[in-house]
Amino acid sequence: MASPKLQYSSLREKCLMAFSKWDLDALPLSYAWKNGKRIRLLKTLYSSVCKNSCKYCALRRERRVCRTTWRTEKLVNLTLNLWKRDIVSGLFLSSGVFSDPENVVEKEIEIAFLLREKGFNGYINLRLMPGTPRRLIWEAARVADRIGVNIEAVDSSLFYEIAPDKGSYKQDILRILETSSRAWMTLRSKGCLKAGVATQMIVGLGENDKQVISTTFNLIKHLKITRVYYSPFTPIKGTPLESKPPCPKDRVKRLYQAFFLMKHYAFKLRDLQSLLDTTAMFPKVRDLKLFFSVTHKYLYPIDLNEASYIDLLKVPGIGPRRARKLIFLRENGVNINRDVLMKVLGMKNYRKASKYIVY
Repeated sequence: MASPKLQYSSLREKCLMAFSKWDLDALPLSYAWKNGKRIRLLKTLYSSVCKNSCKYCALRRERRVCRTTWRTEKLVNLTLNLWKRDIVSGLFLSSGVFSDPENVVEKEIEIAFLLREKGFNGYINLRLMPGTPRRLIWEAARVADRIGVNIEAVDSSLFYEIAPDKGSYKQDILRILETSSRAWMTLRSKGCLKAGVATQMIVGLGENDKQVISTTFNLIKHLKITRVYYSPFTPIKGTPLESKPPCPKDRVKRLYQAFFLMKHYAFKLRDLQSLLDTTAMFPKVRDLKLFFSVTHKYLYPIDLNEASYIDLLKVPGIGPRRARKLIFLRENGVNINRDVLMKVLGMKNYRKASKYIVY
């Protein structure tokens, strides 16, 4: 049930918030992650009017849906009121492409600027439009905690197939991500873009997992993207792809595991590629890291008193925080034994790790 504070919004404005699920696959009020903590965001579109004809999208130009646009002052005041009452910790703002990219993003930045001007120091995530001018990317970076643009597909050929009028994959998508990352690296020391740069791709449109993780790896390594979201394709009535089957949710979970293993666990692309089956897809397993350990037995057991930080991260049950703790203990003269490890990992993770380690 929606927050009582949302009752002040009109039916059309609630429609805008409901349509936000097509970006990050989330409800109007939902949880996101910031610095390892879950935070609740108001997620909404500025406008559901869109001139594009993306084949997968509920808001494509040809569909008959609720078309409306927020009044800037009302959205600012609603966000501010919800934040002051601790109902939300921030705002995720995207939009349909109701005009040229410059006008759309200027509206998003105006809302973020007004919030900051009124004392709002919560989280702001602005989703930029394909073709956003460079100057507006930098302006957005100065008022937001995270910015980005949706990459939508693993490569240009699929992008042009599903989003034929969304612009150039290289100039209007990748260039924006590159500029956004440059802004993040320049401004983060000043407290801007604390959560970095994010993008999103739709999965389940014919690409395989090898393509997804290869694209993800390049986004992380070359464009310094801090977060990649995977939106499982869902067929929508009245779109050209309405008869296409939906993407299995368990596939998306494995792709997220692969992202975190590359981003935070020092897994190389070839480590994950070694897990793919003959169809270039991950096997239907619950835990990719554990599956890696099972299928790479020659790498184990790992000596906890000698292993590097990167090797520690290959042990099931040991993540970045616990790996750093073990390194810290070793550097301070502590011999890692069963008792120490159980204290650091806890019983559940100790049992998970025990088959793959020695002291």
